Amino acid sequence: MSSSSFWEQLENTLSGKINTFEGVAGLSVKSLTSENSICINGKEVFPTASTIKIHVLTQLFSLEEKGAIDLSKRIRFTNDMYGTGSGIIHLLENEPEFTILDVAVLMMLVSDNTATNMCIDLAGMNETNSLIQDMGLSETKLSRKMMDADAINRGDENVSTPCELTALMAQLYEGKPTPRVSEQVLNIMSKPKSAYLNRAIGPNIRVANKPGGMDKVRCDAGIVFLP
Repeated sequence: MSSSSFWEQLENTLSGKINTFEGVAGLSVKSLTSENSICINGKEVFPTASTIKIHVLTQLFSLEEKGAIDLSKRIRFTNDMYGTGSGIIHLLENEPEFTILDVAVLMMLVSDNTATNMCIDLAGMNETNSLIQDMGLSETKLSRKMMDADAINRGDENVSTPCELTALMAQLYEGKPTPRVSEQVLNIMSKPKSAYLNRAIGPNIRVANKPGGMDKVRCDAGIVFLP
């Protein structure tokens, strides 16, 4: 089968699945070694759920590279700092202490919301949005911390589009915003985790990804490093 025939067949298969889905779905698939791509509702704005944590992680490493933050600094978590929802920090005993880097890893691998809210504080919401804009992601926005009921009720939602999530992953693959930052982000995103892409692809192929889930929302964004 030729490359063009493969991509045409793939697009038809994916279109069929989306057209029969009882909801609103969008996807963007892009080859990082050719010009082939598929975009179905790819410019539609969706809630990102935890997938927005990729952008927060990128900002943290960007700050470290600039010398504005020390990721080896340790943080002690007390009860008043605990969030709700996914994660393990709020279930631990005796005021656990982690380096900022380990907090970021918990944010990405177990989608820990307490860790994420700390990372958002350290990264800065406005500063993270500035990085997002600098990367040309005009429809992507970090608007609230995790499990912020007041912000959710106001309609302040973390959003992006399928095409902008693929664009972000393509930029990381290309060494942006800087080679060192992108390498560190992708290394953490490649660690084993339970996620949609990982379960579909299996353990033998490297996948650098971050899933997201909340009420009526499921998503995953990443790079599949095929042999």
